[in-house]
Amino acid sequence: MNDLIRVEKQLQGEICTLYVNGVLDYSTMDPFDKEIRSIDCNIRQVVVNFENLSFIDSTGLGSIVNLVHEASDKQFNVFLEGINEEINDLFETVGVYKIIESLQEVGE
Repeated sequence: MNDLIRVEKQLQGEICTLYVNGVLDYSTMDPFDKEIRSIDCNIRQVVVNFENLSFIDSTGLGSIVNLVHEASDKQFNVFLEGINEEINDLFETVGVYKIIESLQEVGE
């Protein structure tokens, strides 16, 4: 396991919460992507908590977009929480929120 990231999964009914701790970049995306791929088809909502995320790069952003596409394919909604101002600004600039919104609208 990569020491720079820890992804903890909590399941509660049809809700899966992923707690991302550390760095989400090219060297740490595999554990995050592994959790994305393991999301059960019975899940209706995935919450990604970034409260303890210290850094994200473009590869990490790609993993978030992959999650949104996975959500569209498996028909669950994605919610992002615990985002600090710097990461929020990055998500807005890159259009992560718009991607989530448009793909979730298509899935409805």
